[in-house]
Amino acid sequence: MVHRPVRVERLYPDAKRACDPALRTGAGWNTGDCGVNVRRRDFLVFGGIVALIYGLRALPWDRLPGRGPRYADIADLPPFRRHEGSGQTSGATPAFIGLDPPSEDADQRLARAEVVRVDPCPALFGTDGTPGVVPIAYFSEFRCPYCRVLERDLDTLLAEFPASFRLVQHELPIFGPPSELAARASVAAARQGKQQELRRRFMRTPLVAEEASVLRVAADVGLDADRLARDMTSPEVQADLDRTRALADIFGFVGTPGLVVGRTVLNGAIPYALLRRIAEDEASMPDPVC
Repeated sequence: MVHRPVRVERLYPDAKRACDPALRTGAGWNTGDCGVNVRRRDFLVFGGIVALIYGLRALPWDRLPGRGPRYADIADLPPFRRHEGSGQTSGATPAFIGLDPPSEDADQRLARAEVVRVDPCPALFGTDGTPGVVPIAYFSEFRCPYCRVLERDLDTLLAEFPASFRLVQHELPIFGPPSELAARASVAAARQGKQQELRRRFMRTPLVAEEASVLRVAADVGLDADRLARDMTSPEVQADLDRTRALADIFGFVGTPGLVVGRTVLNGAIPYALLRRIAEDEASMPDPVC
């Protein structure tokens, strides 16, 4: 088999200099480092670094002495508690300030939050809970890279313990019109029982900012595109998004992803070992959260 050199000058600007005899100057240049070998080595080093990061991330750091989860009660939201540790989040930067819907009114938003605060459980977890199953409310944003990482971990957790946990999806668009459009489509798709199918397709394709493109993707996953278009602008979908924003306000989510695992609130992507430990702690609680 003939191995052709992989051109990596664009990724490694010094590669051309290192392997060009006319440009090699000074001590320390090794002609054996040029060509395929150096390029393979560079890719192997890069791949090794990536593998190391994911390997370290999977280690059970929370099992080490003094490294277990620490919780603090949320005084005005019993029985909820906050995990005392921060994960990685994507938050709206100053460039995105002002991209909320023009109809958004601060007083109305505050009023919705106070209504939800009185009894957050129905808005947070729905009303179709099963005894012995811990609900997990997941707040996401389609343009949030950390959400993609956390979603893989949530899929792993649910596959490992299918009878112990259930996922409740909340769309929290914070990055402007493209995110808002995708969030509306996702919520509307839930009315046809295909929210996760559409979400996974969105996650695998560049997020488009045109309704026609969104509807084409929806049709590809088996949704009724005409019905989806109607539902996206319906009062019911708007109310769903408003409730999610109200929940984010009362739980203090400053970015995505956000999670409420049973009674434990945390903001940001965390290592899978820690996610599993928190989930196990919740499953061991004698009383349900709601």
